[in-house]
Amino acid sequence: MAHPPQKRRWTIGIGGLAVATAITVLAIGLHKHYWPLISPDVSADAKSKDKKSERSVSEIVELSAKSVEIMNLRTVLAVVPRYSRVLHLRGQLAIDPNRLVHVHARFPGQVVELATVRGLRSQPTDESVARASTLQNFDTVVSGAPMAVLWSKDLGEKKSQLADALAKLRLDRQTLTNFSELTKSGSISDREFREQRAKVELGEIAVFTAEATLRSFLVTEQDIEVVKAASEKIHRSQQTDQHYASDWARVVVSSPISGVIVDKNLTVGEIVDANADLFKVADLSVLAIYLHAYEEDLPAIENMTVPLPVAIKVPANPEIGELPGLVARIGPIIDPNEHMALLIGSVKNPKGSLRAGQFITGDIGIPAEQDVVEIPSNALIDVGNDAVVYVQPDRSQPRFERRRVVVAQRHFDLVQVRSELTSEQKELGLREIHVDDRVVAGGVLELEDYLAQQE
Repeated sequence: MAHPPQKRRWTIGIGGLAVATAITVLAIGLHKHYWPLISPDVSADAKSKDKKSERSVSEIVELSAKSVEIMNLRTVLAVVPRYSRVLHLRGQLAIDPNRLVHVHARFPGQVVELATVRGLRSQPTDESVARASTLQNFDTVVSGAPMAVLWSKDLGEKKSQLADALAKLRLDRQTLTNFSELTKSGSISDREFREQRAKVELGEIAVFTAEATLRSFLVTEQDIEVVKAASEKIHRSQQTDQHYASDWARVVVSSPISGVIVDKNLTVGEIVDANADLFKVADLSVLAIYLHAYEEDLPAIENMTVPLPVAIKVPANPEIGELPGLVARIGPIIDPNEHMALLIGSVKNPKGSLRAGQFITGDIGIPAEQDVVEIPSNALIDVGNDAVVYVQPDRSQPRFERRRVVVAQRHFDLVQVRSELTSEQKELGLREIHVDDRVVAGGVLELEDYLAQQE
């Protein structure tokens, strides 16, 4: 009695499973047949996007004159770049070693007088004018002007040697003249005459040596002639020249260049040596510049021809503006801590507005690459991964062409883009910008928004 109902339940289960299978097969068939009609084709959408991208590569935007005015569109010309990049270096000014002299005395001695800012005290001055102070650091001196006076026994001895040699030569020449007369009469032998003539020759050598020694110490020809005149006067009148005797050992110290005293190392009454630095005088009309460049930038700098032009600025004195300088040498040593090399050059300082030790900045332009043009940075916009520039082919027509370009260098206010592209780049839809192409430098975003709205 229990078996028939169980058999009936199995029959119903198998029938339900068959019906469910049939419904599933029918649904799959309907899906394959009708889904393309009610659902968008994803591949087709991708293809449309690709076509849209291809169209936007060379999109043309035509506007009315009113629209151009409302958008405030401004154009500039693409130009050949002066530099591909600029190195911004830091450094300082310094005294040029080639324009710094160490003033020495030619003879050791005692300082008896120092010059004032108006000259030596011994020089005639207007009594009604208050006497100026003696020379100090940072006073200006003129080449050849006396700066100090020393009293040197060494100079007196050198002059005395010349006077003594002149006196002996004078006596030997007179004796030789007398021997010449005696030789004719046979009163003296030829040997005595020859010996006396040899003494005259030795006397001439002694005079020559004394004069040459004085000249080697830069004693002037005028002073040497005064020594000769004093010796001759003593011979004739048997009296010394008291006026010149007061200056017999006088050594005048002067600067060989015009400049500013940067170091003073003497006072009145001090005994100084000939090797001592009495003054240091610097010509500050030209200053040395020391700039520090990273070692990574040295290859680009070394490929350029020295001297390198450099634009110098003084941050503490912006009113000075930009000054032209030159870098003459590149240091051969890299600082192991800073990893920098030293660039050495000079800058003119005719007005004296620059000071040694000041902090400066220097800009050196690296030569531009080939096949690039320069445009303002606001003429380029980044759209996704693309760099976009708008070009106006005809200035008289409000017609603008959208180009995707290749950027070579980006700077703060300038961008350099390629003017020559490879065939692969052209196949990707990239375009060139050439010299004198008129690019939009104001209102680029407005043009991009306008084009987006049209799509």
